[in-house]
Amino acid sequence: MADVEVIPRTVVEPPVIHFFARIAEQRCEREILDNSAVKDFRKCPRFYFYRHVMGRSPKDEPPYFRFGSAYHRFREILEKKSSVAEGIASAVKLFRARGGDPVVGSQYEFLTELRLIKSCSVAFARWEKEKKIGAIEVISTEQIFNVELRDGSRRGGRADQLTRWVGKLWGRDFKTTTKMGKYYERSIYPNDQFGGYTFAESKLAGEPVQGQIVEVLYNTKTQGPEISQFLSTWTESQLEDWENEQLYWHHQIEISRANDFWPKNDNACFNCKFHSVCKASTENMAMGRLENDYVYKPWRFEDTDDGED
Repeated sequence: MADVEVIPRTVVEPPVIHFFARIAEQRCEREILDNSAVKDFRKCPRFYFYRHVMGRSPKDEPPYFRFGSAYHRFREILEKKSSVAEGIASAVKLFRARGGDPVVGSQYEFLTELRLIKSCSVAFARWEKEKKIGAIEVISTEQIFNVELRDGSRRGGRADQLTRWVGKLWGRDFKTTTKMGKYYERSIYPNDQFGGYTFAESKLAGEPVQGQIVEVLYNTKTQGPEISQFLSTWTESQLEDWENEQLYWHHQIEISRANDFWPKNDNACFNCKFHSVCKASTENMAMGRLENDYVYKPWRFEDTDDGED
């Protein structure tokens, strides 16, 4: 893959500040948008404001985040060093550093260190077989990218792998989930993240990327670890449509930014981690809750291995 153009990691200078003005110095919105930023804005502009403009995150990280991040670390080390022992050791170290085993009796109590090690072992067996067959060549691992859209705005991200499979380029993304179900395949396309990876990788590689090989690690209390594979294919027409949608959402974000107005979407309230902030009866009370009940953790897609659920 071609080298990524070095872009300053700058934050947005807001044109106006009306909302949460007392703590305006904490604003940390990134100029380069990634899938998580766009997805969060689409879900709820107010959520985007709390997470990406104010840089806040819940103090208690869901167990599936650290489990997913640790598994990603294992896949990265395994590919780079071809050592299952180093990969597991690195994954376990990260898992412990971010909280370790969940509380017994909680919803995700099964996402333990032991289950992580078992999951890594299953993945290693699959990886070893793949290497023996030699059908897939891994070209890059954990590739950070930022590419330009046709209006000059940029799309960033961190792709798990770029591979060559049966002579053609494919991205590969590793997911973890506790909710596979018969409808999981519907999440493969349309999918903003996979479109963005395919778009960016095609630009950087200088040849078409066919789409994403999505490898999903599945665990529940009574099932797993099991690995399934899905293909998210993208034609030139579909990628053009994806870029048009990006331009639309970037424009919507610019409108909110220009007016410093971030409307709430009550359809997203049922499982929103910032619900208590929106429930506050005054803006001052909302600012207080955001400062006291959440940690300041500006979003950086370069450093993030997100767990799935």
